Amino acid sequence: MLSPIPARHDHTPAYTAALGLPQGESVTLRVWTGLPVTGVSLKVVRVGEIEYLPAEAVTLPNWSGEGQWFEARLPIHAGRVRYAWELRLPDDHLNLTAAGLTHGRRGFRSWFQYLAGHIAPEWAWQSVFYQIFPDRFRDGDSSNNVREGEYQYQGRPIETRPWGAPIDQAGDVHAHYGGDLRGIQDALPYLTDLGVNALWLTPIFVSPSNHRYDISDYRHVDPHLGGDAAFDDLIGAVHAANLKIVLDGVFNHVGNEHALFQAALAGAERERAMFTWRDEQEKTQHELPYHAFFDVPTLPKLDYLSGDAEQEFLAGEQSVVRQWLRRGADGWRLDVAHMIGKGGTDEGNLDLHRSLKRAARAEKRDAYVFGERFFDPEAALDGSGEDGAMNYHGFGLPLMQWFSGHSYTFTPSRLGGEELCALLADTYHALPPQVALSMFNLLDSHDIPRALFRLGGDTRKLRAALTLLLAYAGVPCLYYGTEIGLSQAQEGAMPWCRESMPWNEAEWDTELRAEVQQLIKVRRNALALQQGHLRFVLQTPDAVGFVREYTAGSGHAERVLALASRTPEAIMLTLPQGDWTDLLSGEVLRGQVSLDLSTGRLLGQGQAD
Repeated sequence: MLSPIPARHDHTPAYTAALGLPQGESVTLRVWTGLPVTGVSLKVVRVGEIEYLPAEAVTLPNWSGEGQWFEARLPIHAGRVRYAWELRLPDDHLNLTAAGLTHGRRGFRSWFQYLAGHIAPEWAWQSVFYQIFPDRFRDGDSSNNVREGEYQYQGRPIETRPWGAPIDQAGDVHAHYGGDLRGIQDALPYLTDLGVNALWLTPIFVSPSNHRYDISDYRHVDPHLGGDAAFDDLIGAVHAANLKIVLDGVFNHVGNEHALFQAALAGAERERAMFTWRDEQEKTQHELPYHAFFDVPTLPKLDYLSGDAEQEFLAGEQSVVRQWLRRGADGWRLDVAHMIGKGGTDEGNLDLHRSLKRAARAEKRDAYVFGERFFDPEAALDGSGEDGAMNYHGFGLPLMQWFSGHSYTFTPSRLGGEELCALLADTYHALPPQVALSMFNLLDSHDIPRALFRLGGDTRKLRAALTLLLAYAGVPCLYYGTEIGLSQAQEGAMPWCRESMPWNEAEWDTELRAEVQQLIKVRRNALALQQGHLRFVLQTPDAVGFVREYTAGSGHAERVLALASRTPEAIMLTLPQGDWTDLLSGEVLRGQVSLDLSTGRLLGQGQAD
C-alpha cells in the first residue's frame, strides 16, 4: 500500500496563490485535509513569536476529491516568512509543516517558507542538463589540438592521447585528448535528438591542464578549445537550437600562471593583497608561503578581503561573472562554492555569493547560478545567494549509495530504502520551494565515479536510478556518455571517470539511450515533474517511491508517481484512487497491482492530452 496523506499544503497554485510577491503584500494560502477537523489556523513566525491567523472553509471549482479546503492570508512581513497550519480535531490537534503532520510542534527549520520578491530562473526548472568535460567529449578541429611536449606543466612536458585511449594515472592532468568547442557544436544534433536542452561545460578558459581548473586567463577561451571565436560560434548555435549554456566559474582560486598571481609573487602591492600569505609561524608548518586549494601549489587561493579581487572576478561592471553573461552564457556553476572567502578561509562566504548573484542578475535577469557544495548546503540556500546547489548531499550520493551498496569512496554500506527516503525528505523540506526546484541533481560527474561502474555494470539499476533522477524535484543533469553506457576502467574517481566519449555507435548501449530519450521527453512534458511538490509514498528496504504533484488554482491535479527497486522481485502495491498510465509504455493501471520496479516506473495521472 502506498502511503496515504490526510492533509496537504505546498507551493503549487491551489495551495499558494503566487510565489515571490514583494515584502509588504500578503498572499492567499490554502490547506486541504481529509480529517474531521473542527477548525484550522495559520501559524506565522514574526519576531520569533508565533501568531495565529484565521482560516475559512472554501471550495475549488475543479476539485473532484473528498475532504475540505481552508484558506488564509499570509502577510509577507520579512524576506523569508515561516508558517505552518494547525488542524483542530474533537479530541486532538495536529501541526502541518513541510516535514509532515505531527502532534508535537516541530522546529522552525521544518516550517513552510515563503520568499519575498524571489525571482527564480524558471527556465532551469524546464531543463534537462548535460555535463560536458570539453577535452573528452568531441574533437571538432584537430588543428587546435595540444602537441606532444608543447609546453611544461608542473615540471613535466604536456602529453597527448589518441581518442579512445584508456585513461591512465600518469596522464591525470597532463594528458590532452583534443576535445574542443567545435566538437560540442558539431554534436548539437546528437544532443537535441537525445532531448537535453541545457549544457554545463567544465572550465573553458586559458589553462595548462586538461581539466582547466587552474586558469591562467579568465578573459579568453583556451586556444586549444578553439579560442574566443569558437565560443561565439558555439553560443550562436546553442541558442539557435533553443538550448542554454552554463559555464564553470572557478572563483576560489586561480592557476599559478595567472598574471595577477605572478605580479603578486613579484611584490606588486595591489595584486599581493588579492592572495593570502602565511606568516613566519605558518611557514614552518607548510611548504607554500601562500594559501592554496588543498595546498596544491598550482592553485593559489584568492583573498576577498581585497575589494579589487571581488570587483575583478565577482561583482564589478567588467567582472568575469558579468563579462561572460554579456558574451552569451546563461549562468554559472561555481566551483567549490563553499570555500570562497576571506583571509584564506571561507569567512564572508554567503555575503560574497550574494554579491555575485546581484552582479549576475544585473547582467542577465534570469541567469542561473548554482554552487558546488559537496556536503550539506542548507545554510547557504535562503534564496539571496545561489539559486541552488549541486545536490550531492540531498540526492545523488545517498541514492547511488542505496543502489550500489557502497559510498562514492567504495566503502560498504547497508543503507536501506526507509533511511534513504528519510534523508532525502529531510533535505528537501528544509529548503524554500523555489530553491528546492533549482537544486542541481546528478548521479555522476567529472569529480565522482561513473554511475554504471558503481552499479557493477548493471544497466537495469542504472535505468532505475535515471528514472528517479529525471523525476526528482530540482534540475536533472546527465554526465556525458552515461546515456550510452560509458563507464570507467577501475575503482576511484578522478581521472578514471573522464574517459573520452565514443562516437562509434557500435560501442553504444542503444537500448539504454532510447530509454533515456523517453525519460527526458516525459520530464520535459510533465508540469508536475518541473514544478510539482515532492512527497515520499513508498519506503521499504529495497524499494522507494515518491509522487510529484502540481495542483492548479482550479483544483485540477497532475501527478507523476516515480517508483524503483534495487531487486528484481515484483512488488504488490495498491495505487491511489483512479487510473494511472505508465508514461513510457502507455499501460493503464488501477487498484492493486504487481509491478517489477527494477528498471524504474513512471506512472501518471491527470496529464493534459
